[in-house]
Amino acid sequence: MSLVITKTPEETLVLGENLGKCLEAGDIVLLFGDLGAGKTTLTQGICRGLGLPEGEYIRSPTFTLINEYQGTLPIYHIDLYRLESLEEMETLGLEEVLFGQGVAIVEWSEKLFPIDQKKDPLFRIDERIEVRITYMDECQRSFSVQPTHMAARSFPEFSLQ
Repeated sequence: MSLVITKTPEETLVLGENLGKCLEAGDIVLLFGDLGAGKTTLTQGICRGLGLPEGEYIRSPTFTLINEYQGTLPIYHIDLYRLESLEEMETLGLEEVLFGQGVAIVEWSEKLFPIDQKKDPLFRIDERIEVRITYMDECQRSFSVQPTHMAARSFPEFSLQ
């Protein structure tokens, strides 16, 4: 597990870019954090690390639910904020996106973990990278990056370098 504290949005972008450079087809990144914690900014950095041009606009898919971008791999940016039930997630076709040939980045991943079953997420997302973001103050965020069930691969200790 890596723990990184960023002090500016630019540092959050760098952290995301470093993470993005480590991702492969089929990877699922689950983002956890409150409103305004930095999930979309981190996603912008991840997309840069996956080869999306710096000038391409990346926005939170709060209303579209899934945005697709083409970097070196397809990138699926998913926002579960507005979804209330498993049925809504199933009709969205999440399984096809999550287990496709691209990289899936999921905001509001808390919704994938039923209250009665905190350990295992819905859709049998076993191999994943969990990023827990904590809002520390107006400028600082804490990022805990934890690869889960990804024993076949090693990940670096992420930093801002």
